Amino acid sequence: MDLAIKTLRYFFAFVRFKAERVRMVKFGGKFLKYQDFPTLQEFHVEITNRCNAACPMCGRNVFGGREKDSLVLDEWTKEDAEKVFDARFTGVRNILFCGTHGEPASAKACLEILTTARAKLPKATFEFYSNGSVRSPSWWADLAGVMKYEQGRGQARDFDLGVFSIDGLDDTNHLYRRKTNFAKIMENAEAFIAAGGRARWDFLVFKHNEHQVEEAELLAKKMGFRQFRIRKTSRFAHSPDGPLKYRVQNNAGEIEYYLEPPTKPEYQNRQIEKFHEAVEKGRMGETALTNSILCLYKTRFGRMYVNAHMKVYPCCFVSSDTFMTSGNVWADTKARVTEKYGEVFNSLKHFNWQEIIDHPWFAKELVESWKKPEESLLRCQRTCGAGMNPIISQSQDRLLPIDKPSHQLTGPS
Repeated sequence: MDLAIKTLRYFFAFVRFKAERVRMVKFGGKFLKYQDFPTLQEFHVEITNRCNAACPMCGRNVFGGREKDSLVLDEWTKEDAEKVFDARFTGVRNILFCGTHGEPASAKACLEILTTARAKLPKATFEFYSNGSVRSPSWWADLAGVMKYEQGRGQARDFDLGVFSIDGLDDTNHLYRRKTNFAKIMENAEAFIAAGGRARWDFLVFKHNEHQVEEAELLAKKMGFRQFRIRKTSRFAHSPDGPLKYRVQNNAGEIEYYLEPPTKPEYQNRQIEKFHEAVEKGRMGETALTNSILCLYKTRFGRMYVNAHMKVYPCCFVSSDTFMTSGNVWADTKARVTEKYGEVFNSLKHFNWQEIIDHPWFAKELVESWKKPEESLLRCQRTCGAGMNPIISQSQDRLLPIDKPSHQLTGPS
Protein backbone atom coordinates (compact mmCIF):
# COMPACT_ATOMS: atom_id res chain seq x y z
CA MET A 1 0.00 0.00 0.00
CA ASP A 2 2.79 2.42 0.94
CA LEU A 3 4.53 1.75 -2.38
CA ALA A 4 1.31 2.39 -4.30
CA ILE A 5 0.77 5.70 -2.48
CA LYS A 6 4.35 6.80 -3.14
CA THR A 7 3.97 5.86 -6.82
CA LEU A 8 0.81 7.96 -7.10
CA ARG A 9 2.52 10.92 -5.42
CA TYR A 10 5.43 10.75 -7.86
CA PHE A 11 2.99 10.47 -10.76
CA PHE A 12 1.00 13.56 -9.76
CA ALA A 13 4.22 15.49 -9.08
CA PHE A 14 5.37 14.60 -12.59
CA VAL A 15 2.05 15.70 -14.08
CA ARG A 16 2.31 19.06 -12.27
CA PHE A 17 5.89 19.43 -13.50
CA LYS A 18 4.85 18.79 -17.12
CA ALA A 19 1.96 21.24 -16.81
CA GLU A 20 4.40 23.83 -15.53
CA ARG A 21 6.67 23.25 -18.51
CA VAL A 22 3.75 23.64 -20.93
CA ARG A 23 2.78 26.94 -19.33
CA MET A 24 6.39 28.13 -19.56
CA VAL A 25 6.35 27.56 -23.31
CA LYS A 26 2.88 29.07 -23.71
CA PHE A 27 3.88 32.28 -21.97
CA GLY A 28 7.19 32.80 -23.67
CA GLY A 29 9.43 31.01 -21.18
CA LYS A 30 8.95 33.79 -18.62
CA PHE A 31 7.63 31.54 -15.92
CA LEU A 32 10.26 32.49 -13.40
CA LYS A 33 7.71 35.14 -12.49
CA TYR A 34 5.54 33.98 -9.64
CA GLN A 35 2.46 35.02 -11.62
CA ASP A 36 1.62 37.40 -14.46
CA PHE A 37 -1.49 38.84 -16.05
CA PRO A 38 -2.13 35.86 -18.37
CA THR A 39 -1.05 33.12 -15.92
CA LEU A 40 -3.02 33.95 -12.80
CA GLN A 41 -5.95 31.56 -12.37
CA GLU A 42 -7.22 32.36 -8.89
CA PHE A 43 -7.37 35.25 -6.47
CA HIS A 44 -7.39 34.55 -2.75
CA VAL A 45 -8.47 37.75 -1.02
CA GLU A 46 -9.11 38.95 2.50
CA ILE A 47 -11.40 41.96 2.19
CA THR A 48 -11.31 42.63 5.94
CA ASN A 49 -9.44 41.37 8.98
CA ARG A 50 -12.34 42.22 11.29
CA CYS A 51 -14.15 39.22 12.74
CA ASN A 52 -17.06 38.51 15.02
CA ALA A 53 -15.58 35.20 16.21
CA ALA A 54 -12.56 34.20 18.30
CA CYS A 55 -11.35 30.81 17.04
CA PRO A 56 -8.51 29.55 19.29
CA MET A 57 -6.25 28.42 16.43
CA CYS A 58 -6.64 31.66 14.48
CA GLY A 59 -3.66 33.98 14.25
CA ARG A 60 -5.71 37.11 15.02
CA ASN A 61 -6.10 36.36 18.72
CA VAL A 62 -4.29 34.75 21.66
CA PHE A 63 -5.70 31.22 21.89
CA GLY A 64 -9.28 32.42 21.48
CA GLY A 65 -8.92 35.31 23.92
CA ARG A 66 -7.88 38.90 23.31
CA GLU A 67 -6.88 40.18 19.88
CA LYS A 68 -3.13 40.32 19.27
CA ASP A 69 -1.49 43.73 19.62
CA SER A 70 0.10 43.28 16.18
CA LEU A 71 -3.31 43.14 14.48
CA VAL A 72 -4.13 46.46 12.80
CA LEU A 73 -7.76 46.42 11.68
CA ASP A 74 -8.41 47.28 8.05
CA GLU A 75 -10.82 46.53 5.22
CA TRP A 76 -11.34 47.22 1.53
CA THR A 77 -13.58 49.78 -0.10
CA LYS A 78 -15.28 49.44 -3.47
CA GLU A 79 -12.45 51.53 -4.94
CA ASP A 80 -9.88 49.11 -3.50
CA ALA A 81 -11.68 46.22 -5.19
CA GLU A 82 -11.47 48.02 -8.52
CA LYS A 83 -7.68 48.13 -8.13
CA VAL A 84 -7.33 44.48 -7.12
CA PHE A 85 -9.58 42.88 -9.70
CA ASP A 86 -7.72 44.20 -12.73
CA ALA A 87 -9.36 43.18 -16.02
CA ARG A 88 -5.92 42.35 -17.44
CA PHE A 89 -5.98 39.13 -15.40
CA THR A 90 -7.80 37.41 -18.24
CA GLY A 91 -7.19 33.85 -17.01
CA VAL A 92 -8.77 34.21 -13.57
CA ARG A 93 -11.41 31.53 -13.15
CA ASN A 94 -12.06 31.65 -9.41
CA ILE A 95 -11.94 34.11 -6.51
CA LEU A 96 -11.75 32.92 -2.89
CA PHE A 97 -13.16 35.42 -0.41
CA CYS A 98 -11.56 33.72 2.55
CA GLY A 99 -9.98 35.55 5.43
CA THR A 100 -6.92 34.37 7.29
CA HIS A 101 -7.71 36.82 10.09
CA GLY A 102 -11.15 38.15 9.18
CA GLU A 103 -14.77 37.33 8.39
CA PRO A 104 -15.55 38.62 4.86
CA ALA A 105 -19.22 39.24 5.67
CA SER A 106 -18.06 41.76 8.29
CA ALA A 107 -16.73 44.13 5.63
CA LYS A 108 -19.00 47.16 5.29
CA ALA A 109 -18.68 47.17 1.50
CA CYS A 110 -18.85 43.39 1.12
CA LEU A 111 -21.67 43.19 -1.44
CA GLU A 112 -20.25 46.13 -3.40
CA ILE A 113 -16.85 44.41 -3.50
CA LEU A 114 -18.35 41.20 -4.89
CA THR A 115 -20.37 43.13 -7.43
CA THR A 116 -17.21 44.94 -8.52
CA ALA A 117 -15.31 41.67 -8.85
CA ARG A 118 -18.08 40.26 -11.02
CA ALA A 119 -18.02 43.31 -13.29
CA LYS A 120 -14.22 43.35 -13.65
CA LEU A 121 -13.70 39.55 -13.95
CA PRO A 122 -17.02 38.22 -15.28
CA LYS A 123 -15.76 34.70 -16.02
CA ALA A 124 -14.59 34.01 -12.46
CA THR A 125 -16.59 31.99 -9.98
CA PHE A 126 -16.75 33.02 -6.32
CA GLU A 127 -16.12 31.02 -3.15
CA PHE A 128 -17.30 32.91 -0.09
CA TYR A 129 -16.09 31.52 3.27
CA SER A 130 -17.93 32.51 6.45
CA ASN A 131 -18.77 31.40 9.97
CA GLY A 132 -22.31 32.47 9.10
CA SER A 133 -22.97 34.20 12.42
CA VAL A 134 -22.92 37.80 11.23
CA ARG A 135 -25.47 39.88 9.28
CA SER A 136 -29.19 39.21 8.85
CA PRO A 137 -31.05 36.58 6.81
CA SER A 138 -32.08 39.28 4.31
CA TRP A 139 -28.41 40.20 3.79
CA TRP A 140 -27.57 36.57 3.08
CA ALA A 141 -30.42 36.42 0.59
CA ASP A 142 -28.91 39.47 -1.12
CA LEU A 143 -25.52 37.73 -1.17
CA ALA A 144 -27.11 34.74 -2.90
CA GLY A 145 -28.43 37.16 -5.50
CA VAL A 146 -24.88 38.24 -6.30
CA MET A 147 -23.56 34.67 -6.38
CA LYS A 148 -25.52 33.25 -9.29
CA TYR A 149 -22.74 32.43 -11.75
CA GLU A 150 -22.36 28.89 -13.09
CA GLN A 151 -20.68 27.21 -16.02
CA GLY A 152 -22.86 24.14 -15.85
CA ARG A 153 -20.58 21.20 -15.05
CA GLY A 154 -21.64 21.00 -11.41
CA GLN A 155 -18.20 21.25 -9.80
CA ALA A 156 -17.08 23.73 -7.16
CA ARG A 157 -14.99 25.84 -9.49
CA ASP A 158 -17.78 25.89 -12.04
CA PHE A 159 -20.36 27.67 -9.92
CA ASP A 160 -20.41 30.22 -7.13
CA LEU A 161 -20.28 28.62 -3.70
CA GLY A 162 -21.05 29.89 -0.20
CA VAL A 163 -18.94 27.98 2.34
CA PHE A 164 -20.24 27.88 5.92
CA SER A 165 -17.67 26.85 8.54
CA ILE A 166 -19.81 25.06 11.12
CA ASP A 167 -17.86 22.82 13.48
CA GLY A 168 -20.56 20.80 15.17
CA LEU A 169 -24.15 21.39 16.24
CA ASP A 170 -25.84 23.74 18.73
CA ASP A 171 -24.04 22.27 21.75
CA THR A 172 -20.51 22.10 20.23
CA ASN A 173 -19.99 24.60 17.40
CA HIS A 174 -19.19 27.44 19.81
CA LEU A 175 -16.32 25.51 21.42
CA TYR A 176 -14.12 26.32 18.43
CA ARG A 177 -16.13 29.05 16.67
CA ARG A 178 -16.21 31.12 19.84
CA LYS A 179 -18.63 34.06 20.01
CA THR A 180 -20.83 32.63 17.23
CA ASN A 181 -24.50 31.69 17.55
CA PHE A 182 -25.64 28.39 16.07
CA ALA A 183 -29.31 29.39 15.69
CA LYS A 184 -28.30 32.54 13.83
CA ILE A 185 -26.00 30.53 11.55
CA MET A 186 -28.84 28.16 10.66
CA GLU A 187 -31.15 31.09 9.87
CA ASN A 188 -28.56 32.74 7.63
CA ALA A 189 -27.67 29.51 5.83
CA GLU A 190 -31.35 28.76 5.23
CA ALA A 191 -31.89 32.26 3.80
CA PHE A 192 -28.88 31.94 1.51
CA ILE A 193 -29.99 28.55 0.19
CA ALA A 194 -33.65 29.57 -0.15
CA ALA A 195 -32.59 32.55 -2.29
CA GLY A 196 -30.83 30.22 -4.71
CA GLY A 197 -27.33 30.19 -3.24
CA ARG A 198 -25.29 27.02 -3.53
CA ALA A 199 -23.72 26.14 -0.20
CA ARG A 200 -21.14 23.83 1.36
CA TRP A 201 -20.90 22.90 5.04
CA ASP A 202 -17.27 22.73 6.26
CA PHE A 203 -16.89 20.72 9.47
CA LEU A 204 -13.59 21.00 11.38
CA VAL A 205 -13.35 17.79 13.41
CA PHE A 206 -12.18 17.62 17.03
CA LYS A 207 -12.67 15.08 19.79
CA HIS A 208 -15.62 17.05 21.18
CA ASN A 209 -17.60 16.98 17.91
CA GLU A 210 -16.48 13.87 16.01
CA HIS A 211 -19.58 12.00 17.19
CA GLN A 212 -21.72 14.57 15.36
CA VAL A 213 -20.26 14.32 11.86
CA GLU A 214 -22.94 11.98 10.53
CA GLU A 215 -25.77 13.96 12.15
CA ALA A 216 -24.41 17.23 10.74
CA GLU A 217 -24.15 15.68 7.30
CA LEU A 218 -27.79 14.60 7.45
CA LEU A 219 -28.80 18.09 8.54
CA ALA A 220 -26.81 19.61 5.69
CA LYS A 221 -28.64 17.38 3.21
CA LYS A 222 -32.01 18.27 4.73
CA MET A 223 -31.27 22.00 4.52
CA GLY A 224 -30.21 21.83 0.88
CA PHE A 225 -26.43 22.17 1.17
CA ARG A 226 -24.73 21.01 -2.04
CA GLN A 227 -21.60 19.68 -0.39
CA PHE A 228 -20.29 18.60 3.01
CA ARG A 229 -16.58 18.79 3.73
CA ILE A 230 -14.63 17.30 6.60
CA ARG A 231 -11.72 19.48 7.69
CA LYS A 232 -8.69 17.99 9.45
CA THR A 233 -6.58 20.66 11.08
CA SER A 234 -2.81 20.28 11.24
CA ARG A 235 -2.47 23.08 13.80
CA PHE A 236 -2.12 20.75 16.77
CA ALA A 237 1.46 20.41 15.51
CA HIS A 238 2.08 23.99 16.70
CA SER A 239 0.40 23.71 20.10
CA PRO A 240 2.46 24.94 23.07
CA ASP A 241 0.93 22.08 25.06
CA GLY A 242 1.99 19.30 22.72
CA PRO A 243 0.20 17.61 19.79
CA LEU A 244 -2.61 16.12 21.91
CA LYS A 245 -4.23 19.30 23.19
CA TYR A 246 -4.59 22.99 22.37
CA ARG A 247 -5.36 25.57 25.02
CA VAL A 248 -8.34 27.95 24.88
CA GLN A 249 -7.99 31.17 26.87
CA ASN A 250 -10.20 34.07 27.88
CA ASN A 251 -9.31 37.75 27.48
CA ALA A 252 -7.41 37.71 30.78
CA GLY A 253 -5.15 34.92 29.56
CA GLU A 254 -6.68 32.25 31.78
CA ILE A 255 -7.07 28.76 30.31
CA GLU A 256 -10.76 27.82 30.12
CA TYR A 257 -10.47 24.43 28.44
CA TYR A 258 -8.48 22.46 25.88
CA LEU A 259 -9.26 21.35 22.35
CA GLU A 260 -8.23 17.79 21.56
CA PRO A 261 -7.68 16.09 18.18
CA PRO A 262 -10.24 13.53 17.05
CA THR A 263 -9.76 9.94 18.20
CA LYS A 264 -11.06 8.34 15.00
CA PRO A 265 -8.24 7.80 12.47
CA GLU A 266 -10.39 8.89 9.52
CA TYR A 267 -10.66 12.38 11.02
CA GLN A 268 -7.01 12.78 11.99
CA ASN A 269 -4.46 14.74 9.97
CA ARG A 270 -1.42 12.50 9.59
CA GLN A 271 0.71 15.41 8.46
CA ILE A 272 1.22 16.26 12.15
CA GLU A 273 3.38 13.16 12.48
CA LYS A 274 5.43 14.19 9.45
CA PHE A 275 5.88 17.65 10.92
CA HIS A 276 7.37 16.29 14.14
CA GLU A 277 9.53 13.91 12.14
CA ALA A 278 10.84 16.87 10.15
CA VAL A 279 11.56 18.76 13.36
CA GLU A 280 13.55 15.84 14.72
CA LYS A 281 15.58 15.64 11.52
CA GLY A 282 16.31 19.35 11.58
CA ARG A 283 14.15 20.32 8.63
CA MET A 284 12.10 22.75 10.67
CA GLY A 285 14.89 24.30 12.66
CA GLU A 286 16.79 27.48 11.88
CA THR A 287 18.16 25.79 8.75
CA ALA A 288 15.78 23.61 6.78
CA LEU A 289 17.23 20.79 4.71
CA THR A 290 14.57 20.05 2.12
CA ASN A 291 15.41 20.66 -1.53
CA SER A 292 12.00 19.73 -2.94
CA ILE A 293 9.71 22.75 -2.73
CA LEU A 294 6.70 22.51 -5.01
CA CYS A 295 4.58 25.62 -4.47
CA LEU A 296 0.94 24.59 -4.59
CA TYR A 297 -0.23 28.18 -4.90
CA LYS A 298 1.82 28.65 -8.07
CA THR A 299 1.76 25.25 -9.76
CA ARG A 300 -1.56 23.71 -8.73
CA PHE A 301 -3.83 26.65 -8.00
CA GLY A 302 -2.21 29.43 -10.06
CA ARG A 303 -3.10 31.72 -7.20
CA MET A 304 -2.04 34.98 -5.51
CA TYR A 305 -3.14 36.43 -2.20
CA VAL A 306 -4.14 40.01 -1.35
CA ASN A 307 -4.66 40.78 2.34
CA ALA A 308 -6.86 43.30 4.12
CA HIS A 309 -4.13 45.96 3.85
CA MET A 310 -4.05 45.60 0.04
CA LYS A 311 -0.65 43.92 0.17
CA VAL A 312 0.11 41.20 -2.36
CA TYR A 313 1.77 37.94 -1.30
CA PRO A 314 2.34 34.60 -3.02
CA CYS A 315 0.05 32.95 -0.47
CA CYS A 316 -1.90 33.53 2.73
CA PHE A 317 0.75 31.71 4.75
CA VAL A 318 3.55 34.17 3.98
CA SER A 319 1.17 37.06 4.59
CA SER A 320 0.18 35.64 7.99
CA ASP A 321 3.83 35.27 8.95
CA THR A 322 4.30 39.03 8.66
CA PHE A 323 1.82 39.54 11.52
CA MET A 324 3.58 37.22 13.93
CA THR A 325 5.99 38.64 16.51
CA SER A 326 8.05 35.61 17.49
CA GLY A 327 9.37 32.28 16.23
CA ASN A 328 11.95 31.25 13.68
CA VAL A 329 9.50 31.32 10.73
CA TRP A 330 8.46 34.88 11.55
CA ALA A 331 12.09 35.96 11.96
CA ASP A 332 13.02 34.33 8.66
CA THR A 333 10.17 35.99 6.73
CA LYS A 334 10.97 39.33 8.35
CA ALA A 335 14.63 39.11 7.36
CA ARG A 336 14.15 37.73 3.84
CA VAL A 337 11.12 39.79 2.82
CA THR A 338 10.12 42.75 5.01
CA GLU A 339 13.58 44.00 5.96
CA LYS A 340 15.04 43.26 2.54
CA TYR A 341 12.36 44.89 0.39
CA GLY A 342 10.58 47.26 2.78
CA GLU A 343 7.05 47.54 4.08
CA VAL A 344 5.24 48.70 0.93
CA PHE A 345 6.95 47.06 -2.07
CA ASN A 346 3.88 44.83 -2.52
CA SER A 347 1.19 47.35 -1.61
CA LEU A 348 -1.55 48.19 -4.10
CA LYS A 349 -2.01 51.42 -2.15
CA HIS A 350 1.46 52.51 -3.27
CA PHE A 351 2.09 50.64 -6.55
CA ASN A 352 0.06 49.27 -9.44
CA TRP A 353 -0.15 45.63 -10.45
CA GLN A 354 2.47 45.90 -13.18
CA GLU A 355 5.00 47.34 -10.76
CA ILE A 356 4.32 44.64 -8.18
CA ILE A 357 4.52 41.59 -10.44
CA ASP A 358 7.66 43.05 -12.03
CA HIS A 359 9.32 43.55 -8.64
CA PRO A 360 12.47 41.37 -8.39
CA TRP A 361 11.00 39.20 -5.64
CA PHE A 362 7.89 38.27 -7.63
CA ALA A 363 9.58 38.39 -11.03
CA LYS A 364 12.48 36.06 -10.29
CA GLU A 365 13.97 35.78 -6.81
CA LEU A 366 11.12 33.95 -5.06
CA VAL A 367 10.87 31.14 -7.59
CA GLU A 368 14.63 30.81 -7.94
CA SER A 369 15.01 30.55 -4.16
CA TRP A 370 13.13 27.23 -4.15
CA LYS A 371 16.11 25.60 -5.86
CA LYS A 372 18.44 26.34 -2.94
CA PRO A 373 17.36 25.43 0.60
CA GLU A 374 19.62 28.03 2.17
CA GLU A 375 17.89 30.79 0.16
CA SER A 376 14.24 29.75 0.38
CA LEU A 377 11.78 30.89 3.03
CA LEU A 378 11.26 28.54 5.96
CA ARG A 379 7.56 29.09 5.33
CA CYS A 380 7.88 27.70 1.80
CA GLN A 381 9.71 24.67 3.15
CA ARG A 382 7.19 24.07 5.93
CA THR A 383 4.09 24.37 3.78
CA CYS A 384 5.19 23.10 0.35
CA GLY A 385 8.33 21.12 1.12
CA ALA A 386 9.94 18.72 3.59
CA GLY A 387 7.83 15.83 2.29
CA MET A 388 4.70 17.26 3.92
CA ASN A 389 1.35 18.23 2.48
CA PRO A 390 -0.52 20.22 5.16
CA ILE A 391 -2.78 22.05 2.69
CA ILE A 392 -4.51 19.31 0.71
CA SER A 393 -4.49 16.92 3.67
CA GLN A 394 -6.89 19.21 5.55
CA SER A 395 -9.92 18.46 3.40
CA GLN A 396 -12.06 15.41 2.72
CA ASP A 397 -15.30 15.83 0.79
CA ARG A 398 -18.49 14.03 1.67
CA LEU A 399 -20.54 14.47 -1.50
CA LEU A 400 -24.25 14.84 -0.97
CA PRO A 401 -26.58 13.06 -3.42
CA ILE A 402 -27.86 16.34 -4.84
CA ASP A 403 -24.44 17.34 -6.11
CA LYS A 404 -21.64 16.07 -8.31
CA PRO A 405 -17.97 15.64 -7.29
CA SER A 406 -16.10 18.83 -6.46
CA HIS A 407 -12.52 19.93 -6.85
CA GLN A 408 -10.32 19.81 -3.76
CA LEU A 409 -10.32 23.49 -2.92
CA THR A 410 -8.79 24.79 0.24
CA GLY A 411 -9.11 27.61 2.62
CA PRO A 412 -7.58 28.33 6.00
CA SER A 413 -9.01 26.27 8.80
